[in-house]
Amino acid sequence: MILEKNENKFGNWELFVFTYSSTIVLGLIFLPYISDAEIRSAWLKVMIGVVPYILFLYLLFKVIKKFNQRDIFKTFDHLSTNWVYYPIMFYLFVSTLYSIFWGIKSLAIVIQTYLLQNTEQWIVMTVFFIVLWVSALYGITAITRVVVLMFICDIVVVITVVILIFSEEFKWINIPPVFTVDIFTFMKSSLSEMTRYGGIIALLSFLPLLKKDTNIFKSTSSALLLVMVMYTLVSLITLGTFGYEQTLTLLSPLTALIQTTYADVALFERLDLFFLTIWIWALYKAAMIYVWFAADLFQRVIPLNEKKEWIPITVIVGIISVITMITPSFVNLKWEPYNINMVIYTLALPIVLFVYMLLRKKQDFSEN
Repeated sequence: MILEKNENKFGNWELFVFTYSSTIVLGLIFLPYISDAEIRSAWLKVMIGVVPYILFLYLLFKVIKKFNQRDIFKTFDHLSTNWVYYPIMFYLFVSTLYSIFWGIKSLAIVIQTYLLQNTEQWIVMTVFFIVLWVSALYGITAITRVVVLMFICDIVVVITVVILIFSEEFKWINIPPVFTVDIFTFMKSSLSEMTRYGGIIALLSFLPLLKKDTNIFKSTSSALLLVMVMYTLVSLITLGTFGYEQTLTLLSPLTALIQTTYADVALFERLDLFFLTIWIWALYKAAMIYVWFAADLFQRVIPLNEKKEWIPITVIVGIISVITMITPSFVNLKWEPYNINMVIYTLALPIVLFVYMLLRKKQDFSEN
């Protein structure tokens, strides 16, 4: 069964790992810079960028507590009209596809840059899409088990990053925040940092599957803060080692850092490949989560019986694969439209919906 309807499947630990795994993907490999409007104090922006998403989680928790219903989409459906509900669900679905495409396109450029320079993109992507499609067909239970099982790889990354801060190349003089821009430029530059936490949107479909005694706010906020700590450490280490000007020129500063730090140690001569393998696995996990999330959104607009539940997965993977193959290289695409859409799709719109639901009376939900 692709989209299990049974509730009470997962607990606090699964929720924590699911939140972490759906969030820490693109933000790690491309830290600290991924947009055209960047300033020196990247690590400070990363810390500030998590605050709106903590508000997101707080309002989400309040809505669940008020209506005693963890299915946020169901609550919104009951409190709104069809002409509002369906366009919003369609926008969420299209934006989810956009996010999957962007992540997989980044995967393609990283693989072609660091791993398989002489292999055609369509070959690499075809293999990835086949594996992704088959994996997603197993459903959220299998996906969650894989995510939890491989969380140990994420712990290895955390330990590696902490060790790197003690390298000889690290210079604290590159770290102090520099405020040389106006508030508008700072906020514009912070868009890229906020989007790093956007994967949290997939929680909206995962929450109905939790056990009744699950502490939603504690588990999700803890995972998000761990992601923030990871992002901050990576930003501090890469800026402290390379400096602002050199970091801007690097596709993946963390990969370059690992290559530089362990270049003279035979045992760790290709540790960068090990790190890239972990990152590719992390993106694969996030892609499975997002495909499942998109399929859930599809099902809420066009309900299908159990025998036809393979259709959304196939449609989603098919659309993304075609778009990926026909678009130019990732480096030729602008980040700003993606960043703006991510802020709207994963933060602004959900918060507006949460506030709307909190302003509605509980009896309105009961009557509907």
